[in-house]
Amino acid sequence: MAIQMICPNLRCRKFLSVPPEVRGKLVKCQHCQQMFRVPDAAKKPEPAVAKKA
Repeated sequence: MAIQMICPNLRCRKFLSVPPEVRGKLVKCQHCQQMFRVPDAAKKPEPAVAKKA
């Protein structure tokens, strides 16, 4: 399933659709040619473990 993003260039801000295989890699906006990194998959935070005194 494609990843929906907005170009980080403040003058462009076009909607982009990139394949999931490019997570963590540099890609180029097709409209403004700005290079940016696609974020990695969101990782679930580990639950905090309560320590007993």
